Amino acid sequence: MHVCRYFHDDPLPDALREELEDELYRRLIGHDRSDAAAGKDTGDASPVRLTLRRLLTAADFERYTAGNPRMSERIAHEAVHWTGHRWAAMEAHQDLDAEEAELDRIADEARVEPSVAHDAVKRVAERAAAARGELAEAARAAMTDLPSDPRRARLECNARIGYLVRAWREQVAADRSWRDARALGRAVGSFIREIQAALPGLARAQELVRDALGNDDALWDLSMHEWETLDTRGLDAAATTLGQNPEIERLAQILGRSRAVTHERRVQRVDRMVREHSVGIGKSEVTGVRFGDDLTSLIASETALLSTPETQELFYAKLARRELLILDYRSVDVVEDVRTRRVWTTERVLAERGPIVVCVDTSGSMLGLPEQVAKAIVLALARRVAADRRRVEVIAFASDVRCFTLDHADARLADLATFLHGSFHGGTDLNRALLTALTTLEQSQSEHADVLVVSDFRVPKIADRHVDRIDRQRGRGTLFHTLTVGRAAVHDPLNVFDSSWFFNTTTGRIDPELLTTIK
Repeated sequence: MHVCRYFHDDPLPDALREELEDELYRRLIGHDRSDAAAGKDTGDASPVRLTLRRLLTAADFERYTAGNPRMSERIAHEAVHWTGHRWAAMEAHQDLDAEEAELDRIADEARVEPSVAHDAVKRVAERAAAARGELAEAARAAMTDLPSDPRRARLECNARIGYLVRAWREQVAADRSWRDARALGRAVGSFIREIQAALPGLARAQELVRDALGNDDALWDLSMHEWETLDTRGLDAAATTLGQNPEIERLAQILGRSRAVTHERRVQRVDRMVREHSVGIGKSEVTGVRFGDDLTSLIASETALLSTPETQELFYAKLARRELLILDYRSVDVVEDVRTRRVWTTERVLAERGPIVVCVDTSGSMLGLPEQVAKAIVLALARRVAADRRRVEVIAFASDVRCFTLDHADARLADLATFLHGSFHGGTDLNRALLTALTTLEQSQSEHADVLVVSDFRVPKIADRHVDRIDRQRGRGTLFHTLTVGRAAVHDPLNVFDSSWFFNTTTGRIDPELLTTIK
């Protein structure tokens, strides 16, 4: 059974929702083709599954979704969300609810007075007499007269009531299932028509997003409405700029991965020393012969001396001198003498790196190639989010400041696409951007972060009140970088930036020698 990872707020009953979404997902991803070939497609399938299979087979959009679990999962979720809210507004099951309530009442009456319950059962059975199968059989049995004996009458009435109520409940459940299937079929049918129209565009968006970001995971976190309105032209243009300028990708790699930040910490370690030595534990292994007087270890030739009087004196003489040949035994065990001691040592560990904060100048002076480069560096950093496990905070500044976050757990593809498709205009207010960046770092208490300012300025105008805050962040391991896009490199008289790169708009390149200047 497929388990959806997304939140549901539709009014569908849980069992119906799970069945609906599981069948949709299996059909979309193409799992049920093998079942159909094996003859399992219609065996004991419920009305809901049969209805969905008929609709989805007729739609035939598996060529877009088969083998794509993220896409199939998202479409199945959207279909259930869409269907659930429309299903709630469709026909109610009031008549079926009334029948179940009457069956409950009959079952309760049967426990009190069989004759009263039997009259009610006969009325219900008369309505069920036109049914077929087990329900009709139960109805005919319920309409026959009860035995005259009160005890037998009670037992017979209870049996008939139980039989009829069970058969009737099964019929009500089957009717409810078929009605649900018809209602869901009407709702899902309208969704299928809508998704069929959107799928070609969605498939193209999938290709563009995959080409731009290297994966399309973020696309499937969007809702159906965002799919339709997602403008991928900015992603496509920025990806083209990246392809033409590999130095920008290299710069993103440097910011994301090159600085392996470590720090020292004291840890306690237990040293264990083991010394082995042998101890004798008895006689279990013969290692040779030796001279001695141990009568229990005599060899056979020495014992033979006692067989005749002539040699007995020789035996006793050898015994007195301890020169009898006896077996030499050696049986030892290896014993470990373990001693431990606790020592303190210092080790270097890899520290968690803070976010990359990129401040992008979106003023009117950045129009043209500088704008393309700025968008390309943002896209390059977005590609690094999942690989480097670092959050990217984008601060777009002109006369005002706009911010959004790119995180491996929340890709915010819609915000990224909107930024890349937008146009640059207005004035330049670097101080507001730095204030926002510093506030973001201070609030998150980040360490070992990187701040990159992308602009066309020649001399950055930074307020004195920001310099002290920059120094405090630098004390927490944060590095400040700048990428200047223009005809001349930045002039940094206050030494605000730890590293400076220059994209020459005349040559259309970043100086490759400057790509190793991170301190």
